[in-house]
Amino acid sequence: MNKFLPAPIVATIFGAVLAMLLTACEPAIEPIDTAVELGPDPHSYANYEQVRVEHLSLALAADFSDRTLTGHVTLDLAQDDLAERLVLDTWKLSIRDVNRVGPDGELQPLSWRLVEPDAESEYLGAPLVVAMERGVEQVRIDYTTSPEAFGLQWLDGQQTTSGEPFLFSQSQPIFARTWVPLQDTPAVRYTFDAEITVPDDLMATMGAAGNPTEINADGVYEFNMPQPIPSYLMAIGIGKLDFQATGPRSGVYAEPSLVEAAAEEFSELEAMIDAGEELYGPYRWDRYDLLILPPSFPFGGMENPRLSFITPTVIAGDKSLTALIAHELAHSWSGNLVTNSAWQDLWLNEGFTTYFENRIVEALYGPERAEMEATLDRIGLQEELKELDDAEQVLARDLSGQDPEQAFNGVPYDKGRLFLLWLEDSFGRETLDAFLRQYFDHFAFESIDTEQFIAYLEANLLPKDPDAVTMEQVREWIFEPGLPEYAVLPASGAFDKVDEWRRQWLDGEIELNEIPVDEWTVSEWRHFLLKLGDRLSAEQMAAMDAEFGLTGTGNVEILYLWLVRAIETRYEPGIARLEQFLLEVGRNKFTRPLYEELAATDWGRAWAIDVYQRAKPGYHPLTRQAAERALGIDEQTGTE
Repeated sequence: MNKFLPAPIVATIFGAVLAMLLTACEPAIEPIDTAVELGPDPHSYANYEQVRVEHLSLALAADFSDRTLTGHVTLDLAQDDLAERLVLDTWKLSIRDVNRVGPDGELQPLSWRLVEPDAESEYLGAPLVVAMERGVEQVRIDYTTSPEAFGLQWLDGQQTTSGEPFLFSQSQPIFARTWVPLQDTPAVRYTFDAEITVPDDLMATMGAAGNPTEINADGVYEFNMPQPIPSYLMAIGIGKLDFQATGPRSGVYAEPSLVEAAAEEFSELEAMIDAGEELYGPYRWDRYDLLILPPSFPFGGMENPRLSFITPTVIAGDKSLTALIAHELAHSWSGNLVTNSAWQDLWLNEGFTTYFENRIVEALYGPERAEMEATLDRIGLQEELKELDDAEQVLARDLSGQDPEQAFNGVPYDKGRLFLLWLEDSFGRETLDAFLRQYFDHFAFESIDTEQFIAYLEANLLPKDPDAVTMEQVREWIFEPGLPEYAVLPASGAFDKVDEWRRQWLDGEIELNEIPVDEWTVSEWRHFLLKLGDRLSAEQMAAMDAEFGLTGTGNVEILYLWLVRAIETRYEPGIARLEQFLLEVGRNKFTRPLYEELAATDWGRAWAIDVYQRAKPGYHPLTRQAAERALGIDEQTGTE
């Protein structure tokens, strides 16, 4: 009889014993309840009423070849005694590991699952559910972002003026979850610190303290944000950057070829901060710098605290478009300091900011310019209201079951501003200013909803003059569509003169060279071009171009309206400039309506689709999405 078992049986027994030993060495991981529901914020799965992020620590490395950020985030948590799990928002993140951080920094595995999102709410991403034990104060999550992350745009050297790659984030409204697993709701505010590693010839910046003024040789940058912020204000920018100061607490970052022009264009940054403080109290973010992004940035600006992200399209050479900077700075009070707790309350951010912006413009540039800009915004709102349904015209708008991007039309901005203008007219500017300063102080570094604001208004402004307004009127403004018949609507007398010059030219009473355009502001030019409508011929366009050189203008607000007129008249030099513009600029404010105008013609849609397909690689995902909707292209297949 053979004393030894056959080799295959020995191997089987040895493997089984080894597996048992290894299993015994692993910490026991409990099953996890993966049932998730949306919380008080209809755009977040986070259970922040049971467990709340108070601080996060990021350690990320940027890989431009893979177009990913890789590393980990450590979350400092406050939880109630009944919390059994932590639910975070994510979108296409590759989660490698989730651990509890022990008292001595040791990592202890936690049970976790990524939950598949419903087909109807894929835009919300996949909830990350982590089993919690009592007393857990820190959780570390190791992960990698997707190259498709909506909140990050990766550009190669051919898409930048420096010839070097560039990365920038856009976290608003719910895209922070595409590059950090967190509680992606404006209801939660937290402090953070970060260590960012980048290629050693690039500079990293963040919406935080610690931004460098020159490139670090080792490619490692450290940041901290001591003031608590909501997730949509998380911001990172990496590129070949230079810095130039514009004052003791302000400056601009830009690619080297642009930094000098940017610093000159925005040389009044310090004066803007002073004007804001004079109106509504101290600036509480220490510094206010600007990062000038490549032209693919989909917005005019993003109010990331300490470091607003700005489109280069506002560098006109004459400071004529700096109202946009006033808007982003004003967010340092209305939005960044006092924040809407959900996107259905967006007007608490944008309406207050648009009013505040106009007050800064008035303080720096005079009431006439402020009145003209306010009038153009009012005209634009009234036109937009004709295209919106009743639900879309409400300030406090129910967005349940809808992508929060739907909140971003002119209503929260301009109707919100008109609501405050009505309060100013009703109570007097001095009384309203005192109220707003008190409001910013009272709710500083908090997130609030519309009902909280109404209660504060009723308790602190209405008693100043009980006969000035009624609560019924306040609620009509906020919860009813349209503009109340008693709204105070700005109107600029300067436009009466512009209207008369336009009429006389169109009626053949004067020649173009008799119109005193040398004295016009950008607002007067915009009004002139807007009111021309579709009354022009290609011959009249050519005459205007010969006299005013509009096809070659460097002012993007004027150029945009000129290109609309060029589409209407099929003015060939303007169409050639339009092609160049669409290939270079990704700012949604301009690209989306230009594609819409082209799609509405009998000749332009096919041409526009061809241009779009060539421009698409340089567009931000948000710009691509909007352009494809405008052109009727299927977003999944790219086909008509």
